[in-house]
Amino acid sequence: MTKIAIIGAGLSGLTAAHLLKDSCEVTIFEKSRGVGGRMSTRRAEPYFFDHGAQYFTAKTKPFQTFIQPLLDQDIIEKWNARCVIIDANKASMKESWNDDTPRYVGVPGMNNVAKFLAKGLDIQSNTRIVSLSHYNKWQLTDEQEQQLEGFDWVISTIPSPQAAQLLPHTFAFHRDIQLTEMIPCFALMLGFEKDLPIEFDAAQVTNSDLSWIAVNSHKPQRPSPFTLMVHSTAEFAEAHIDNDRQHVMQHLIEETSRIIGHDVSSADYKTLHGWRYANVAQREQSNTVFLDQDHKLAVCGDWCSGGRVEGAFTSAFNLAEKLKAHIL
Repeated sequence: MTKIAIIGAGLSGLTAAHLLKDSCEVTIFEKSRGVGGRMSTRRAEPYFFDHGAQYFTAKTKPFQTFIQPLLDQDIIEKWNARCVIIDANKASMKESWNDDTPRYVGVPGMNNVAKFLAKGLDIQSNTRIVSLSHYNKWQLTDEQEQQLEGFDWVISTIPSPQAAQLLPHTFAFHRDIQLTEMIPCFALMLGFEKDLPIEFDAAQVTNSDLSWIAVNSHKPQRPSPFTLMVHSTAEFAEAHIDNDRQHVMQHLIEETSRIIGHDVSSADYKTLHGWRYANVAQREQSNTVFLDQDHKLAVCGDWCSGGRVEGAFTSAFNLAEKLKAHIL
């Protein structure tokens, strides 16, 4: 049976593994201790935050089919949020999400989607792959200099800058990966003992260093107490990604207070996470499948298909379909 190594246990890696596991022997290598990538949930009892992806949609038939078992088993639910657009310059607010497109969230946290998909898969966590070599088969080396041998194919699902660094320059699509720019984002997490009188569940923010504010505790099946999840703009994050995090957090707290009209500096819990590779700079859809039959290397990820959660699935789905056509 064909042996495949998948690097990364985000949604793309987990999807590819699911679609290939019946026809191949698949092992996932994940640098972190948990799965999910940017579909993550931060737990700091008694507070819970979805500090990566905030929700997702399912507009394509393959993805709708894929998530149906998750809906049936209450792994995901629709988020019927009151979403608004806030213009920070005009202090104005108008309704958003006026269409009928369902927005979904994992319950009771976004990472429950990844945990569900990870069941039954061979996942080697806390294993950062640092190099690849080929001697009849692919050999992976982790940062502990452990050699993991005997793989027919390697699939990378990590962000494009990391994939470009890891994969050999002989990979047929190496130039495409190098030219794919990813952008950062700061995630500010605030927990409160008492609720704040906020009139929305989520807000898209314009003319500010903030892009998003959500009452995370208003999502389905979230535990109390009250939590706010704030994302910066990519522009602000790019300018300050290497700056002192306390200074960055203080600025974002002040900007949040200004926009919602409530002082959030008194939050009982506050922390900041920096996503260096939060999204792809150019979000146009692409049907390119990065599969190199000659070298038995492949790449997928949300950044390969316009970003977002559905893009992560679509990229893995298209790659798996093409790969199975080569293997079977």
